[in-house]
Amino acid sequence: MSYNNIGLSTPRGSGTSGYITRNVSHIKPRGPAVKPGRDFEDGSELAKDAWRKEPAKEIAEHDLKRQIEVKCMELRDQLEDEGVDEDEIERRVGYLRESLVKRSSRAPAHRSQQRRL
Repeated sequence: MSYNNIGLSTPRGSGTSGYITRNVSHIKPRGPAVKPGRDFEDGSELAKDAWRKEPAKEIAEHDLKRQIEVKCMELRDQLEDEGVDEDEIERRVGYLRESLVKRSSRAPAHRSQQRRL
């Protein structure tokens, strides 16, 4: 049962039915076919970035919120290690969270700017 020279010539003795399935784990490349010699002069960064997609806005916002919470948890851990009172910890962490949220709302939506929090 060989199709296009793929699979077994006969299923006898193989312990299988000989049925051939296609490879569903193969991922085809997404994006336009860019020919460096034709579309771009030297195959520079334009050719490499031609098919990249920007991340979804919701994902970028979630990532920013996550970064803010990570900074808050780092401060909380540091203050708990120093033995600071729980009310003082809540006040300082709240202040840090507010300042980071304000800074992120003023900052441009560019990815490299958000990583500097």
